[in-house]
Amino acid sequence: MPLFLITSLYDEGISPNNFRVVEAASKQAIAQHMLEHPERWDYFLHRCFHEEQWEATLTPEQLLERIERTQVDGDSVAQLRINEITIQALDAVNAEPSFQRGTLFSDFG
Repeated sequence: MPLFLITSLYDEGISPNNFRVVEAASKQAIAQHMLEHPERWDYFLHRCFHEEQWEATLTPEQLLERIERTQVDGDSVAQLRINEITIQALDAVNAEPSFQRGTLFSDFG
């Protein structure tokens, strides 16, 4: 089963409290879990959506679209992301950025 890195970041960067690594079948499965158990994800969801009301009919795909639109706004709004990750052997690591879905322009400069 794939591993996913879920981050909820402000401009201060990463800390042990603002990321989780989970094993799930897909991003959609994670979004479904967030919709079914919002109390478990409240810290992450509140940081990026604040008081936004959740629609009862929101689908996992719609939640993923909303997540992809989140962005860091200083220290008032967090960016939420769900990224599939691949485990690599230490001797195979190459930290050079590559073009892939979700890549940021700032990754290259």
